[in-house]
Amino acid sequence: MPKKRRSISQVKEDISIRVLREKLPREWVVHSYGADYGIDCVVELFDFIDDSESIAETLGENFFVQLKSSDCIEYCTRKAYARGNVTKGKLTEDKSDFVEIPVAKFKLDISDILTVQSIGIAIPVLLILVDTNTEKAFFICLNDYIDKVLIPEDPNYSKKDSKTIYIPLENEILDDEDALVPLRAYGKRSKMYGAFSLFNYQLKEINRLQGKAAVQFPVSFDEAIEMVNNFIVIALRQDIWSGHEFWKPMVSSQKELIQLQIDIDKEVKPEHYEHFLSYCSEVVWHKLTNLSNMYEELVREWFMPTLLATLTSARPK
Repeated sequence: MPKKRRSISQVKEDISIRVLREKLPREWVVHSYGADYGIDCVVELFDFIDDSESIAETLGENFFVQLKSSDCIEYCTRKAYARGNVTKGKLTEDKSDFVEIPVAKFKLDISDILTVQSIGIAIPVLLILVDTNTEKAFFICLNDYIDKVLIPEDPNYSKKDSKTIYIPLENEILDDEDALVPLRAYGKRSKMYGAFSLFNYQLKEINRLQGKAAVQFPVSFDEAIEMVNNFIVIALRQDIWSGHEFWKPMVSSQKELIQLQIDIDKEVKPEHYEHFLSYCSEVVWHKLTNLSNMYEELVREWFMPTLLATLTSARPK
């Protein structure tokens, strides 16, 4: 009888797990899954809470990982053309306007892609590709890649056995703060979608105060001011404001909420009530609810192998 043996695929798998753990901050936790059903592990984000970095606390943020490795990755460039908004219609490209993006190519089984598609967009699934020769690791958010690249370019992709995924080399995982920005943003994604839903609800209720809803309820002046103030408290309590400092609309909306709270504390006079509600609905909450639109059109295209991504999410040099 032969002795126990290890296949080269098992060796590569061990290398990829080790490399991933080494690339991520030491306080983050990689939870490995058992049987492989399309998700290999979950990365849970922690931050140190003391200067000596002896205690780390969970952020309640995580992302799923499909971990792949290879010792013969094909590196090349991909032409990314200027194009219309693929969320609003079919792919239209301007072949005269393009950039060459250095990428790593990896062929992924359609079953893996369909698994990610069934998860939806609120929980990010990152394909992390480890080059076992150089021990470099690269990421791409598969949820976004499916919607922003794969389906627009190949609507019938599900009928095939596999598809080649193009991962920008700019998406290398490094343990420094600039390089960790995208991973931290993916970790907050589920919180972002929760906040988007909340902001839309709050705007609807402010519109109701303005008489713009089909069903009206009598609300006194004091009750209305108290309700708006409560909306501000709840909005600011959402754990979305830190970690998105690089995205200016988030910073702007947070400042407007804080200033509005200060204005309410100084007292809103009854004669300014209509103007106050108009400012809330047409400025503050208009911007808050518009975050979800910008998230769909811009943020979900960050770090993709597209021309727009090179303009909006390029890593600082």
